[in-house]
Amino acid sequence: MTETILLTLYALVAVLFLEMTYREGEMSLAGGWDVMRVVGLLYCLAWPLLIVHVSIVAYRDRHAR
Repeated sequence: MTETILLTLYALVAVLFLEMTYREGEMSLAGGWDVMRVVGLLYCLAWPLLIVHVSIVAYRDRHAR
């Protein structure tokens, strides 16, 4: 149950930032699909994982003392 909630929250955050990044790319003057635009969309999927990783490491470190 908890995993489902966490996965849903992750998906919502990722989709929100994907949508915002996509709209930014559409509103730019070029409006085309270049490497930086694709990389930006991929980063939208990756950065929440980094937050989860840092949170887990901090939690473990705090309880290891």
